[in-house]
Parts: sequence; structure tokens; C-alpha cells
Amino acid sequence: MPFCEADARCHTSRGHYRELSVLSCVHPSEVTGVIKLRHFHLIAASAVLSGLFASFSAGFNPALSAEERPAVEQPQSVPVTSAADQRTSVRRRGSSPRFALTLAGGGARGAAHIGVLKVLEREGLRPDFVVGNSAGAMIGGLYAAGMPIAELEKLVLSKEFQKAYFPRNRKVQFFQYGFKYLMARSILIHPQIGIYSGKSLSNFVAKHLPQGVKNIEDTPIPFSAAAVDLYTTKAVWLNKGDLSMAIRASNSVPGFYRPVQVGEHLLVDGALKTNLPTEIAEAQGSPIVVGVRLQSYLGRVEKKEYDTLLDYGDRLANIVLAGTELQGADEADILIEPKLPYMKLTAYQREELQKAIAEGERATEKILPKLRELRNQRAAAAPSGQNY
Repeated sequence: MPFCEADARCHTSRGHYRELSVLSCVHPSEVTGVIKLRHFHLIAASAVLSGLFASFSAGFNPALSAEERPAVEQPQSVPVTSAADQRTSVRRRGSSPRFALTLAGGGARGAAHIGVLKVLEREGLRPDFVVGNSAGAMIGGLYAAGMPIAELEKLVLSKEFQKAYFPRNRKVQFFQYGFKYLMARSILIHPQIGIYSGKSLSNFVAKHLPQGVKNIEDTPIPFSAAAVDLYTTKAVWLNKGDLSMAIRASNSVPGFYRPVQVGEHLLVDGALKTNLPTEIAEAQGSPIVVGVRLQSYLGRVEKKEYDTLLDYGDRLANIVLAGTELQGADEADILIEPKLPYMKLTAYQREELQKAIAEGERATEKILPKLRELRNQRAAAAPSGQNY
């Protein structure tokens, strides 16, 4: 059995009870990456993105305050072990976590995470645990694996990185050309969900992992990737098994990449439920949770900016991401908020990525005093003999 299912209730550091799901053992032999449907009809194909986003984002209203928002269902666990056991396993791999870094998804905006990491490294604030979703899983996973920041930045700015996300240099034709492109790619009648398999992503990650790192257990910094199980609609996290496949699952945007099948679970991008998965860091015992939010300001756009389906889809995705970030942002001890309101999720041009990196640095430098102060306070308050 690759994993088992069980409910786990975890009392977090903030006094809240969480229902959490852990999904482990993501190995290539257990991943098909292709879901075959015998009756995949026209309506389902054309609505795959809008339908999924709408159904998963129901109940989120970015305009409401934390007090006004309705209760949101918490991520469920598919734990191999309990949440308490997860905290123990993290500490066995090193000293007790001083702080966890949680990186949100956001497409090309995820390059801002590199700027955040550059400042943290420069200040000697190395995270003890990294959690990422989607783009945050890509950047966070490679960083946790031991890739130097300079090398990571160079890699993200390369054409190879763009091709990994957009195979054959076809930039989201699903949105740009709509029905015509779907027919050309046989998406409407093909028994697979998604324009691309996602293999380019997992192959890219596997190729660039530092020597000696293949599985999540091999990473010098403990790491977890967030995803959503389409069968149960629950948010899960992946903290064991093949690292490249975990990152691929977390980046599997519905309709664009095919879902990743792991045992009885069908995994897609975690943004549908938890784009800023701070609750995962809480469940694994991190006393300080630092979140990096990429959708803090949507901004107003003019009517003329909706010239293509790409623009329309980008705007819809931004609204969903902003909604699923709200709860994670509320639960973070410290929030880093790069301001990139007009950067499209698909803006993988080198100059755009460089702007995002610079903005990540600026946003992190802005809150460094608070980060240092909070960490020192937590360290002073720790029980005698406990290393925070």
C-alpha cells in the first residue's frame, strides 16, 4: 500500500483544531499522470477550468474581513502517521524548527520567492522547514533540496525553465485561441484531461536536483508540497517520496496539465483549496510561520484589457488565488507581500521575472525587523533545553 487514509485532528500553536491530510510515497511507479475518461464530452472540456475554479472557490470573498468571512473547510489529511508523528519526524531530521517558510503559488509571480530567499540568506535567516504550493513548491522544493540561490535564480531566468512550464513554446493557447486550439489538439475528444502531461515539469526538476537528492526525505531542509485531491476535494500535502513528482502534482493546473494519479488519489494544483498552506507548517510543529503571499492586491483593470481568453482566464485565476490565500495569510505570524498586481500569471519573459525577484527582495527587507524580533521572542519563550 503506497499510503493509507485516516482522519487526524491537530491542535495548532494558535489554539485551532485542523483537519489535515498527509499524502506520502509519490514514486514514479505509482504515478500514471494520465486519467482516461471514456465519456469526455464537449461541455466538460470547455468548462474544465472555470468549473473547477468556481466549485472549489465557493464561499471565498476577498472583500470580507477575517471576522466576516464564513467558516472555511480545513485541509483534510491522508496521513501515513498522525500530525503529532509528523512533528516528531521533522525534528528527527534536525533541530526543532525555528521558523517555517510557506511559499504561495502564483505562476510567473513565483519568481518573487527567489528575492525573498536571497534576503533571508543574506541575513542568516535560513528556514528550518519549507512548504510550497504550485510555483512555491517549485522554488521551495529546489531550495530545500540544496540548490544555491544564485544557481536557482539563473535557472528560473533561463529559457529552459519557461519551456518546462510551456512545452513547445505554446503559451496557454487554451485561453488564447479557445475552441479552435482545443480542436487542433484534440482536447475535446481525447480521453485525457489537460493539454500537457506535465512530464516536462517533473523531468526538469529531476534533471536539476542536486546530487544525492531524489526523494523528499533526502532534502537538507524538510519540505512539503501542497495539492488537492479531486476525488475527495480535500487539500493534501506530500512529504515523502519522489520530489520531482510531488512538485509536478502541486503544479498541475486543471485543464492545462493532466492530473497526477497516486494510488486512489487524483492530484492537481493546491491553489484550488490552499494557495498559501500555512496550516501545513503549523501541523508539523513550526513555532513561527512566515508566509509569502503573491495575490495581496488584485488591482482594477480596464475593459480593454480583456481582449483575449488568456486575459479573461488570467483574471479569473487571480480571483481564485486571492481567495484561497486569505486564510493562510491570516494564520501566518509574519506575512511577506510582494506587490505585483499587474504581472500576469503567465509572464515568464526574463525581464518580468527579474522584476518579480527584485520585488521579492524589497518586500522581505521591509519586514526584516519584525522577523528578527518575533524569532527572538519565540526563542526566549521556549522551554529550557528546547532548541527553537
